[in-house]
Parts: sequence; structure tokens; C-alpha cells
Amino acid sequence: MVTMTTSWPGDSATVLRWLRATLHADLADSRGATVKGLDDVKITADLEGTDLRHLAFDATRVRLEFDWRASPDLAARDEAAADRHEPHPIHEEPGTLRELRVRAAPIRIERTDVNIDVQAFDLPILWQTFAEPADPRHAESIHSLTIPDDVGPARGTFSASIRTKDLVPLATSLLRPALAEIGVRLGRVKLDAASDGSDGIQVTAYAGGRWKLLVASARANARVQISRDAVITVHEFTLGSRNPLVAVALRFARKPIREIVGKPYDLNGVIGAEGGATSVRIHDLRVTTGSELAVSGRVN
Repeated sequence: MVTMTTSWPGDSATVLRWLRATLHADLADSRGATVKGLDDVKITADLEGTDLRHLAFDATRVRLEFDWRASPDLAARDEAAADRHEPHPIHEEPGTLRELRVRAAPIRIERTDVNIDVQAFDLPILWQTFAEPADPRHAESIHSLTIPDDVGPARGTFSASIRTKDLVPLATSLLRPALAEIGVRLGRVKLDAASDGSDGIQVTAYAGGRWKLLVASARANARVQISRDAVITVHEFTLGSRNPLVAVALRFARKPIREIVGKPYDLNGVIGAEGGATSVRIHDLRVTTGSELAVSGRVN
């Protein structure tokens, strides 16, 4: 058990102990995901008063694995989570996170390497102290470090990449166990993404599978336009199968597909709806293909 001081945030060492303890506690309660190598995550923090001049997480070589089967201790986790509550803070201190960086070069998801690099600057933060731990199992939950929904003048950059040839292994490693839980055996999978113009991606997918005695396959083609301001528009979408039964079933999907085609989908709206950060927008969003599929952009 980590013993937390009554002074919060205290000093850099106190913040580091709290961050590592909280990271372990949160991931221990995660459903369906296992993180291996968590002790190898490098965390650095430089505290000055109530401002964090620098905070960095380096998760290089950490391994993330998924298991869709019910965990034997899931009921115990749910019962423990039910005891967690959101107490009213008895003390709050505002501050600023001057520089945040989260990187992994790479993180290993199942058997696939994914490179991630996220940076943020001038984030408002709030140090909170409660009368008692929010989670009785974890002493460190008597304190919290939060970022408000509206981050104001904050800005940042992000990038992620994966080798194109690893797209299928990653997709199948995630989908196969999930489909197996509902009795579907996933067979051969093909996936290809290629640049189509300055702001377009042509996606071609094929998947085969078996459900009980039914063996079937389906194919899909789509052209997706991605603007620099994070507006996604599907301009073409076709879906078909050589299996007559599957082809008939796919006919019922034509109406929702027609509703998708040509309709712009603003990712900034997702940020506002889920995070409440209405002042934050994505700019210079770029998706490139080739030997790697890479996504990058900036936020402010």
C-alpha cells in the first residue's frame, strides 16, 4: 500500500509515487485487457509549486493483450468497483501542466507494434484532496489530479503509425476471440488501404468465416475523404458476397449504407460530445499510406 502525504501535490517524488500507484490500480480494474511490462513504463515529473513543468510517460515495449472471455475474478472486481464513490473534495489547488508527453516506440498490441507520440502544452489542472479515499482498496485515491473538460488555450500534437502489413494480424487478433464468443469462427481476412488523391483513402476488405454449418464470406470497398480539419466523408461504399444467403442478408444493409455515403462526419464533434472540450479542434490531420499507415495532426 502506498502511503500518501497530507500535502498535495507536495513535491515531484510524491507526484511520481501517486502516478505509478494510480496507474497500477486503474489498469488492474480494466475489463478484457491485460498490460504486461507496466513496471517498465518510464514516468518523469517536474513539479514547481502547483505547476507541472514537465510530465512524461514512455510505454515503449509495454505489451497490451485482450481477452474477451469472462475473467474468474470479474465479479469480485465489480463488487469492489461498486464500493468506489466520488467524494466531494475538501481542498483544491489549481495549476498548469506546461508540457505533457505520452509516447511508445513502439507499444505492442497483441503481436503488433504500434508507434504512438502525443504531446500537449499549457493544460489547466486541478489538484484535489478528499476526506477519505474514493476507492477503499487504494490509499492513493484520497488525492486526484484532474484536467477540466474545457482546456482553454491548451494545444498539442499527435501521431501514430503501424506497418501496413500488420493491419490484418492486428485486426484478426482483436476480432477472432470476440467473434468466437458468439460462435463465429473467423477465417481468412484481407485488408488494404491505399492513398487516393491528396485527401482520400481507398479501403478494400475481405473476410470469411463459419457460423455453425454456414460458411460464408463478404467483401467491401470504400473511398474515404479525410479533410485537414478532421471531417470524414465516405464517397463510395460497396458491400457484397458470392454466397447467395449472405448476399440477400446484405441487401438489408443498403439503406443504412446509403445514409452514410456523402454525409460528413466531424471528429471535432466527437471530442466535444464525449470530452466536453468544446474549444478544442483538430487541425492538419494527415493520413498517409505506403509501407506504413500513419496518422498525425495538431490540436488547439
